[in-house]
Amino acid sequence: MEYVADANAIAWHLFARQRLGNAALAALDEAEAGRAKIFIPAVAVAEVIMVVEKHRLQGATMPQLEIELGLMQQSANYELLPLLPDLVISSRTLTAIPDIFDRLIVAESLRFGLPLITSDTVIRSSGLVNVIWD
Repeated sequence: MEYVADANAIAWHLFARQRLGNAALAALDEAEAGRAKIFIPAVAVAEVIMVVEKHRLQGATMPQLEIELGLMQQSANYELLPLLPDLVISSRTLTAIPDIFDRLIVAESLRFGLPLITSDTVIRSSGLVNVIWD
């Protein structure tokens, strides 16, 4: 199976697994076991960096995050996606989601036709993508 992951899913996968929903945890564990692939949008990576820099995730440090992101880049189970202009332009139609970064993440999920691992209630209630969490 393949999934797109939001910033909260990645941050909690790396540093606070107890905060993940059951289905999110299962999907991320599948990737760790080599049975799934997780696509991570560039803006999700940027958001995780911001959260760690601002010390919003207890116990997470920038050196740890850099190591984890490096391991993800080397793994066939994860793919860090670039932010491309066409994606930014296409996200303009996703007005049900007010936050531009969330729009970009949803746009990636739509582009790939894959479910999105996220706890974000606005994204979930928008009905724009299939959400994996609980």
